[in-house]
Amino acid sequence: MMEDKLKKLSTSMDQEISKEKVFTKMDEQHILSRIKQDTKVPTNQPISFIPKLLTAALFLGIIFSSYLFFDNEWISKPNVFIKKETPVSPMLTYKISGEGSVRYSPYLDKGQLNIKLLIKNETSAKLKEPLSYRITFLNEKLVNAVGTKTFLVEPKNLPPLGPNERESITKQFVLTGEVVKEDLINAIQVDTISGTKALNTFVIDAIEIDAQITDKEVAEEKKEEPTQEKEISVGEAKQIFNQNLADLKDTFIKSGEKNNWGVDNPAIYEVAGPDFEPYVTENFSTNVLKKLLPIYYCQCDIGYLPRINQEVRFIVNSFNKNTIEISGIEPASDMKNIGYKWNFRLVKVDNKWKMDRWEETSLEGIDLNLTKDEARKLLTTESQNATFLKEVRLKGTTNYVFSVIGEEYESIVAISSSDTTLTHDYEVLKKE
Repeated sequence: MMEDKLKKLSTSMDQEISKEKVFTKMDEQHILSRIKQDTKVPTNQPISFIPKLLTAALFLGIIFSSYLFFDNEWISKPNVFIKKETPVSPMLTYKISGEGSVRYSPYLDKGQLNIKLLIKNETSAKLKEPLSYRITFLNEKLVNAVGTKTFLVEPKNLPPLGPNERESITKQFVLTGEVVKEDLINAIQVDTISGTKALNTFVIDAIEIDAQITDKEVAEEKKEEPTQEKEISVGEAKQIFNQNLADLKDTFIKSGEKNNWGVDNPAIYEVAGPDFEPYVTENFSTNVLKKLLPIYYCQCDIGYLPRINQEVRFIVNSFNKNTIEISGIEPASDMKNIGYKWNFRLVKVDNKWKMDRWEETSLEGIDLNLTKDEARKLLTTESQNATFLKEVRLKGTTNYVFSVIGEEYESIVAISSSDTTLTHDYEVLKKE
């Protein structure tokens, strides 16, 4: 009977503790042998209760020791150990500090709000990406004055902050309504954002209010500020010239219409001259305009105003904040089959650019040595296109032959590389 109980107990322990048996056959035999020796009594006497108690205590001790052993060391199967978990190091979290100030400058019924932020990376690692800043206005009156509840500031060209580095951000808002200091107290919240995560949030408490500025004070300030002359570029110099020339042409047209100038009614300088004063100096008016006006409205095919090609030899020779010197080419045409080189001088008078001098020089006898591409550009206009055909020699000069196609015509023409003169019957001239 004792053997049966032992087997049942061993089987129960096996099921509860492990899939492998806790006791081997040898263990069982050894334990049973000890029990039999300790429990030998005369056959005519009943078995004492004490051996049973000692047997139960023995098994309880074995079970308890087995559980402790399994929990701390190994399972019954040899060389199989329980892997202890290694604690995972927490992810790096960035610590960002920030502070800000607000300066409000009232101006009549409007105002200007300047927000300045100072942000610092308090961690020992560089941020992965640049920071952005969400400004939230918490006061309803301020929201109405600014025109928005939130505004995202995304600074350009700022790298991610390195360890313990700082960056300063300034944002300006023009208000459409008046606010007072009470409207700004604890009313501006700033969230420092990296990607989609807010790393820091603070409310600006440093507030400054400027005294209100009147229109008169603003006008006085502007009057006291010295006007700084800005240097111009080559492109700006060309634009100034083109605009002045366009204004002169427009004034010639308007003056002619207003005074009915023509062949039988030549323009009178004393009458028309004042119309040109905004665009020309006194020097130009006296030496150029006075001679040009009486012949300008002749209704003849020859034009008297320069027609400068903007793509070939259009050069700004010198310029500064008060003077511009420009030269350009007026190519030959069917009406005036000779090219001209023009030189212009513009000066600034009372902060306005005016034509001070121009002069034309015939290209006859001058070798410009034009390239094929320059010749094509001289023949190409808004109303006609030129296609290169070939190169020929006429009277010892290189000429480029083009097919010129307009809206209602098509012709073959040769243009001189020396002086831009045009030749339509170049084959006949070539034979000569």
